[in-house]
Amino acid sequence: MTKWSSIFLVFLILGYVNAQDPPKKAVLIRAGFVYNSEKNSFEKNQEILIVDGKIADIGSKVSTTAGTKIIDMSKNTVTPGLVDAHTHLLLSLPYNAGPDPMVVDPLVHSGTERVLRGAAIAKTYLNAGFTTVRDLGNSGMFLDVTLKNAIEKGYIEGPRMFVSGPILSAVGGQFEKLSHHLSHLPGKEYRIIKGVDDARQAVMEHLNSGADVIKICSDNSPNIFLLTIEEIKAITETAHQYGKKVTAHATFDKSIQNAILAGVDGIEHGYGISDSSLTLMAQRNVYWVPTPVSFQEGMMRVKRQSGLTGKDAEAIVNEFVQPNKAAIQSAMKKGVKIVVGSDSYNDTGQPIGDQAKDVLVALREAGASVADVLRFATYNSSQILNRQGVIGTLKKGAQADICVFDGNLEQGFAKSLFQVRLVLKGGNIVFKSENE
Repeated sequence: MTKWSSIFLVFLILGYVNAQDPPKKAVLIRAGFVYNSEKNSFEKNQEILIVDGKIADIGSKVSTTAGTKIIDMSKNTVTPGLVDAHTHLLLSLPYNAGPDPMVVDPLVHSGTERVLRGAAIAKTYLNAGFTTVRDLGNSGMFLDVTLKNAIEKGYIEGPRMFVSGPILSAVGGQFEKLSHHLSHLPGKEYRIIKGVDDARQAVMEHLNSGADVIKICSDNSPNIFLLTIEEIKAITETAHQYGKKVTAHATFDKSIQNAILAGVDGIEHGYGISDSSLTLMAQRNVYWVPTPVSFQEGMMRVKRQSGLTGKDAEAIVNEFVQPNKAAIQSAMKKGVKIVVGSDSYNDTGQPIGDQAKDVLVALREAGASVADVLRFATYNSSQILNRQGVIGTLKKGAQADICVFDGNLEQGFAKSLFQVRLVLKGGNIVFKSENE
């Protein structure tokens, strides 16, 4: 063999070795209880095999290979990673910041500070079991895209993010009666729409800047202005042309109906929604993110904001909570797709990710079963994000986004929900309790 033949043979062998598949990283979770989001039921004594970040198999007995890491959660409950479909990671407001606290954040904090603070908030969501969020504005000029990109590139740890960019809004955004010297501020937090043609232009600007979903203010509450039906139609038609969904902040029935009739895909909040609007939503397959609060959280908010307690506080809370409960019950009966969204952004000293779980408690209080609440936070969420079979489910081929709760979550929901043992995102452990 010549010298050159020998060198060629060495390179050929090295190339063959380098071309071999790297060893696969395998993990097996033994679960006492598993929530099956597709069947909307709990199953006992299941095993979940994770290989290279995806679920390779799931069942009562799963075959493994040598070297597979075993995680024993046989006394605990395993669910898909939770999804919060209404977050504001770039916004943080104290409870008592004056008559219009939303003005405060963009005035006193730079974009850089808001992104860094958002990174810290994002980590609290992971720790709480939320592996995906949909962030819906109040984030400056595409600071949400910056945060999303930082997470995707591995610069920081956080949930998967789907983002809207600045909310498309009528005059003034959601800033009520601003002093004239602050009239420039809405344009720094919202995309102010100036007619039908501008509405189409705004959608294309957003998609070009990295938005995954278009968020509009059908009404500007607490401001008085509304987008016109023609403007909303232009927005939805343009977004749908490019395969993107439109969701609408809508807080009273007229603005809800305007948004539905103009073709939006979802309604956010929907306070004061009528039964006829719910019927229309069911007919048109419009989802609902109701953002309710639990009775206990409502009492705490009233105390923080007004100092009231006891019967006086209960009357205020019930005035808001009871109609919301009735509407949620009606929506479930009519078959409206309900999706979990917390709308949590207040700085109370408690991690925002933990605060976000209050919406799950509120939905349970409204009459949804534990299984239904989890379905709203997993399977339904994956559908509105166009990620069916990828997130929000524990099945072969899905991303290994997984949350482990202490004990039997179905039987001890109110307690176990806040006792997270382990969280995996894409097969990697991103949180484990001190006991693990």
